[in-house]
Amino acid sequence: MVKMLFNNSTALLVIISILGVFCDNETEDLVDCPGTETPPYISPTDLKQLTIYVQGKPSILWPKTKYNYYQMKEMAKDPWIDWRKPTMMYVGGFLDSPQYPFALSIGVVYKKLGYNVFLLDTNPFTTFAYAVAANNIRTIGKHVAEMLVTLTKYGLNPKKLELVGLSLGGHTMSFIAKHYKQQTGTKISRLTGLDPSGPCFRNLGPNDRLDESDADFVDVIDTNIDGYGMAAPVGHVNFYVNGGEFQPGDIFWAPCDVICSHIRAFTIWIAALLNPNSFIAMKCDSVQEARNKDCFDKNPPVTNIVGLNTDKNVHGIFYLATSNNFPYFMGLKGLKKEFEFFDSKLNLSKRTSLSYF
Repeated sequence: MVKMLFNNSTALLVIISILGVFCDNETEDLVDCPGTETPPYISPTDLKQLTIYVQGKPSILWPKTKYNYYQMKEMAKDPWIDWRKPTMMYVGGFLDSPQYPFALSIGVVYKKLGYNVFLLDTNPFTTFAYAVAANNIRTIGKHVAEMLVTLTKYGLNPKKLELVGLSLGGHTMSFIAKHYKQQTGTKISRLTGLDPSGPCFRNLGPNDRLDESDADFVDVIDTNIDGYGMAAPVGHVNFYVNGGEFQPGDIFWAPCDVICSHIRAFTIWIAALLNPNSFIAMKCDSVQEARNKDCFDKNPPVTNIVGLNTDKNVHGIFYLATSNNFPYFMGLKGLKKEFEFFDSKLNLSKRTSLSYF
């Protein structure tokens, strides 16, 4: 079922458009979002709306148990949680929900990989104008950290805890991790940012957005750095997919616009989970070099893997070449310039045109 969801990103985009997970008008041209650095107050009553879903069987259709802010002691006893296993918590983006395709699919994949799976529901606090949602996540981060601190008392090991955040969720998980460290003195093991939001965060410092200091290891997949994402390398390892700006469309020559490119980070991550060690990226000297696809001349190339097997000791900026269809990976071919998607297709087009004369 998961593979069916992601075999065609174009179909997924239709679903997303219907659900309204993203909104062009709300995020367009937002840069600094004045006033969003003052955390709002969430009342004790409203905290009941801050919930975590626990994934049961690895099935999209399997019912999930929901626990609110005040029910962490009960959640710790959930029969589908085994504290000996690693735990992944998915943090959705603007207007996202555990009932939408992103959370449903990633929950199934991680459950099959042997993880405890938590799906954080921030929807009651992020279904507002984007700038308001961007402000709310600061306080959400504090209170979710409190929830995790309580779970830690009953068995959660922060060194077996991984957070995955999509878009605005990339910064939400940052605030969760920051507050967890403040409250416990311990860092969470891993944060994976899937094209963390640029609007409202591009010009902020490390205390106010995702940063490599938030966890023991932070990796980021960048797919739309000049649109809904951000160009700055904020993780220990930063993968700029096809340069990080726009992604190739699933249909040959069909454009993959801002939203399509933005969510490609999610489908790349799902594909990397399903196809371990298949996404091989090469190190670059700068973001601009990655953007320009000028990293092919390194001899020998320094490489790293996208996915759970990323080498946590090889830090830096990496260029990742992909194909235009799920599951996108190119393996070792991605390290050779002649297989780079845009250049190879343009060269093919030129050769085809010349053949007519």
